[in-house]
Formats: sequence, structure tokens, C-alpha cells
Amino acid sequence: MFHILRYLIIGVSILAIYDANLRIKVDDSEISEITSLIMLGCFELMMVGKFISTICRLFYDNQLSTALTKLETIHEKLIQLNVVRPINIKIDCFTVVGILGINSYFLTYNMSMVFWYKYKSHHTTTVFNIRLMILNLTQIEWFISNVCPFVALFEYILVILYIKWLVNKINGHIMEGYSTISTLRDMYLDVVECLNYVNRSIYGLSGIVGLIGTNFVQILNTLYRGLFFPTENLDDVDIITSVIEVSIKIINIILLYKIGHITEKEVNRMSLVLHKRSVIERNPRIKRQIKYFILRRLHEHYRFEMYGMCQINLRQLLTLSNKLCSYLVIQILFKLNK
Repeated sequence: MFHILRYLIIGVSILAIYDANLRIKVDDSEISEITSLIMLGCFELMMVGKFISTICRLFYDNQLSTALTKLETIHEKLIQLNVVRPINIKIDCFTVVGILGINSYFLTYNMSMVFWYKYKSHHTTTVFNIRLMILNLTQIEWFISNVCPFVALFEYILVILYIKWLVNKINGHIMEGYSTISTLRDMYLDVVECLNYVNRSIYGLSGIVGLIGTNFVQILNTLYRGLFFPTENLDDVDIITSVIEVSIKIINIILLYKIGHITEKEVNRMSLVLHKRSVIERNPRIKRQIKYFILRRLHEHYRFEMYGMCQINLRQLLTLSNKLCSYLVIQILFKLNK
């Protein structure tokens, strides 16, 4: 039954890409011109990115479960060493506000699109039953193509934050000196291995195309079509919705790159922690273990990368932002010089 549901979702996602391409040709005649090549590429990348996110979200559940089981085992070892305590979930006001805020954003965004489709459908001359069927199918297509990237983004952020928290606890316990270096070293290497596995296999390609690429091209597309050159049928509500959408996408991108940046710093902080421990350590055997591990860490400087090619740090975010602005300026110049 679950396999049937998987392939049904894939079929609906492919139908959504086909329907979106037909709709963009009808609604925007400018997209077929050679001067709109950048916007056409952004639109296709956005649709393909959502499709890849959906595919990866459906077929990488077992791999993600394996990685989380391994991280949970490391967490249990840290509990046995009295490094951390079992996680007790306490619902406070900030948690409630955060949950309500995320859900409010998600529901508002979905309902705004639903009302938009209903508004458009009332201005057609088709039969009511056919119109209602097409409307419901369009809502299902849009819902599936947007839910999976949304879930994948915050799921990925939570996994990375959990890994960063484990590394932080291991680094802190090395300075205390209550456990053997070899035990903490093995746990540290296992955590980093899980982090590499998550970034390369589970969220590698879908992260680059579905999480990063899709958000960037949606920002460019919304700025160009919703703010700089809005169509005649857009009113003030649509413009306000475009501003909110751009703000949300920018926050998502900054949050993703900031978390990747601080996780990379925390993983590489191990070298500094080992050096401080070697200075205060009196046992010659432990000092040799620490020096050997420091030497290994010097040759294995960690870089937070997706799929082994896309670095996630603030410097890379600045580079991509400059490219986004350049493409937007080029497209605006094409538009003005037509």
C-alpha cells in the first residue's frame, strides 16, 4: 500500500510539472522569448527542484532512519558516561509560539494559494463540475509539490542541530577529562560520519537543488514578477503576499547557511579542545593519544558540504547572493531594453 502511495505521489508531481508548464505559457507570453531565458531557467529549476525533493523524501526514509538510530546510540553512550541527561521535552511559551508561528505560516501560505486558484477558476467559462475537478486536482498537485520541500528543509535543519549538539557535548566533556580519549574520539568520528552521510546521500542532491536552488530561484522570480514588473491582474494583496513570500524564503536561506556555518565551526573546534587538553594532561599515554588525534584532525579539516560540492557557510551565501543580484539585474536590463 505504501509503495502504491509513493508512485501515486510521483505521478501527481510529474503532472504538476506538466500543468505548471502549460499554465505559464498561457499566463505569460513573455516566457517564450529569448530575453526571458533566465526566468525560464529559474521556473524549470524550481519545478524540478520540488520534484527531486519529493522523490528523495519518499525513497530515503530507511537511510535517514539508519543515521538517526546511530545518532541515538551515541546519545545513549553519552548518557551512560554522564555527559548529558535524557532529553525532557518541556513546553514553554517560546515553544508554543514557535509551533504556532510555523503552522500559521504554513496554513496561511496554503490557504492563500487555494483562494487564488478559486478566484482564477471563477473567471472561466467551463462547466462547474469540470472546473471543480480541475481545481481540486490543481490544489493536490500544488500541495504535494510544496509540502515535501517544506518538510525536508526543517527536517534537515533539526537533524543538523542535533548533530551539532552531540559534537558540542563531546567537545565539552574532553576538557573535563572524566572519560577516556579513545571513547570520545570514536563517538566523535561516528557523529561526523553520520553528518557526512546525511549531507552526501540523504540530503545531498535534494539539498542543493530542492532546498537551496529552489529558494533562490523563487526569490528571483518573485522579485521580478511580483514586485519589479507585476502583471496587470495583480492587486495590492498579491504584492503584499509576494513581499511576505520573499521574506520567508530569505529567512529560510539565512537560517540554513547559518546552521551549516556554526556546525562546521563546532566540528573543527575539536582541534582546539584537544590542544587545550594536551596542555593540562599529565599522563604520557593519554598525551600521545591526544597528539595523534590532533595530527589526524590537522589533515582532516572539516568542510560542511552538500553532495561534496556545495559548501554551506556564510561566505558561500554571500557569493550566491551576489550571483542572484547579477541575474536579476541582467533580466531587468533585458526587460527595459526590449
